[in-house]
Amino acid sequence: RRMKARAPPPPNQASAASRIHSEHKSPAETAVISDQNLVSMKENMINRSVDFTVILPSGVEQKSTVQGGKAVMDLLVDLCSQYRLNPSQHSLELKSSGTQQPLSYKPNTLIGALDVQTVLLKEKVPEEKTKRPLPRVPEKSVRLVVNYLKTQKTVVRVSPEVPLHNIIPAICEKCEVSQEHIVLLRDGITGEELELSKSLEELGIKELYAWDRKREPSRKASVSNDAIEKEKTRLLGLFKADRRSSK
Repeated sequence: RRMKARAPPPPNQASAASRIHSEHKSPAETAVISDQNLVSMKENMINRSVDFTVILPSGVEQKSTVQGGKAVMDLLVDLCSQYRLNPSQHSLELKSSGTQQPLSYKPNTLIGALDVQTVLLKEKVPEEKTKRPLPRVPEKSVRLVVNYLKTQKTVVRVSPEVPLHNIIPAICEKCEVSQEHIVLLRDGITGEELELSKSLEELGIKELYAWDRKREPSRKASVSNDAIEKEKTRLLGLFKADRRSSK
C-alpha cells in the first residue's frame, strides 16, 4: 500500500529555518542595512527643495528656494553674492518652522537636514578691541607764591585755570591753616579780598596773601609788615640806583 506524500507548507508561511535566519542576522548584515538607510535619507535631503524666507539686514523679506544638499556656508556665500554683500561681514541665523527658535548648525551642515523656515542674513557686530587709554596730558600748573603769618612765605604748584576755591585745600595744607578761617588777599597793601570763583589767570596774579582770621587779629596787621618790607626793598633799590648814577 502506497503512503500519501506530506503536504507542502503554505506559500505565505516562511519555514522555521528562514525565520531563524532572519532573527539572527549578523552585525555586518545589520550595518549594511543601516548604511543603506542613511544613504537613502541623505539622498532625500539632497534631492528635495527647501523653501524659506530670507530677511536681509535692511529688514526686507525675500522668498528663496535651494536644493537640500547645499551647505549652510555655501548658502551664506550665495545670498551675499545675490544681494551684493560681503560674506565675511555677515552671518546666518536659521529659524525652524515650528518654534521659530534659532537652529544650531555647523558651516558644513546641509540645509535639507534642517527644518528651516526663516533665514536671517545678519551683519556682524565688530568686536570692540580693547582700547588703550589715551596718554594723560600733564595738567598745566604754575608756581603760586603764598604769603602768610605776616612774615612767612611758601610756594604751591597749582593749576592757573581752576577757581581759587579749588586750590584752597592745597594752600591750607602748605600753610597749616584751617579752610574755615582762611581769606585770600590780592596784596599786602590794600588787603583786597579775592573772588574765589575766579582763577589765577583771570585775576592775573602769581602771588597772594593768606589771612588766617583765627590766628591774626586783623587783616591790616597781617599784611602791614610785609608791605613795610616791600617798601624798604623798593627804597633801597632806588637808593642804590641813585648812587650808581652819581658816580
